[in-house]
Amino acid sequence: MSKIALMIDFGSTYSKFTAVDVDSVKILGQVTLPTNSQENLMKCYSLGKEKILQMIDVDQPLEEYFCSSAWGGFRMIAIGLTETLTAEAAKRAALGAGTRILKTYSYRLKPEQVEEINLADPDVILLTGGTDGGNHDIICDNAQILNDKLHHGVILYAGNRDAVDKMKQIFTNRNITVYYTENVMPSVNVLNAVPVRTIAQEIFMKKIIQTKGISDVAKNSSLPIIPTPTAVLKAAQLLADGYKEQTGIGPLVILDIGGATTDVHSVGDGLPTTDDTFFEGLEEPYLKRTVEGDLGMRSSAQSLVKSKGLEKFKEQLGSDWTDEKIEQACQIRINNADYIAKTPSEKYFDNNLASVACDFATNRHAGRMRKQHSLNRIIYYQTGKDLRKFKTIIGTGGVIVHNDAPQRILKEAFQTDTKVLKPVDPTCLVDKHYIISTLGILAQKYPKQALQLLKENLI
Repeated sequence: MSKIALMIDFGSTYSKFTAVDVDSVKILGQVTLPTNSQENLMKCYSLGKEKILQMIDVDQPLEEYFCSSAWGGFRMIAIGLTETLTAEAAKRAALGAGTRILKTYSYRLKPEQVEEINLADPDVILLTGGTDGGNHDIICDNAQILNDKLHHGVILYAGNRDAVDKMKQIFTNRNITVYYTENVMPSVNVLNAVPVRTIAQEIFMKKIIQTKGISDVAKNSSLPIIPTPTAVLKAAQLLADGYKEQTGIGPLVILDIGGATTDVHSVGDGLPTTDDTFFEGLEEPYLKRTVEGDLGMRSSAQSLVKSKGLEKFKEQLGSDWTDEKIEQACQIRINNADYIAKTPSEKYFDNNLASVACDFATNRHAGRMRKQHSLNRIIYYQTGKDLRKFKTIIGTGGVIVHNDAPQRILKEAFQTDTKVLKPVDPTCLVDKHYIISTLGILAQKYPKQALQLLKENLI
């Protein structure tokens, strides 16, 4: 009897069900349903499973594995000592954990800032600051004001390890739960992201179980539910690095253009490749994820146009598009998250929005290069990740998946400015069947099979 695995990705709007025959390494069927998060999630789960069972016509027990985006993301606020160092390190570690950063604060918190945090009501507050053995006065002050003025919440402490004992004395507020882990930046420009991600995912699990219906659904899962971005990163790393005797395809970028955000994932070190180039600034994680909340196709359409600049966007669209016509097109998308472009004009507008999202999101994800003239030679200084030798870009998201010519959008991720270290002439693949997150879930138990299916199903 073959092993049949059912992977379910509970999204904010839609949930995707995929059945895989593990022994024959074959996708048996897929079903997509509205999540209906305002109702009991069990209804979505039961209906999706019923449809999958009818489709694959088996009556044996299934192994079930889940991921979830937790109705819009696991929301985090990051607090650090300086914006350029510890706050940036906190953001990078948090995004790798599948979180959505609401806001970051640096230096000493003010009472009005804590009130902003109360109003935002994040799922977790990441408190960082100071290298190990360094300054801990400010982080202790921040802990004290949080203890005194935060109404309730979960705090993940990932700062100066020498301040941990003091932290435990400060946090006496019974409405605050505090987790402690290793310093996210133990020394200057050194990123220690994995411990933060691990604890953040544990907090995510406890939080998501409180979501209506999740606790009932979770009883059927063979493994703990993981955040959807974590599943994507697992699949991306597997595809890039390979598994045992199966080779990977090498460093890659995944571009996911969504309604509210554009997410970019990259796998690879992206370090300087020549002897005359020196790295400066905070080190880059091997697995990197950035989320651009102003570059979405629907709820963020207006801010996406502003990112480009209205006049430049009009020039890109052509003379037929007036300010009023662009604004009207944006408002239609903002007011209808499920909007689907149908006419050639609607699709044309969507494609242009997507091109801007692709360009700006990869620009922000990629590193930068500057050159400095010395007496007898030129020296280059790199900040951020060098993607120039990343030879594969994988596109996903509705505007890519359902596009007749997705490469026209994805080419915006190619390098055009030598100062911005974007990929140079990469191969473009498309996640036509929305299987990246699904196979990231499967990879937890069956990495060999997941890798084979990733290679076979990316178009």
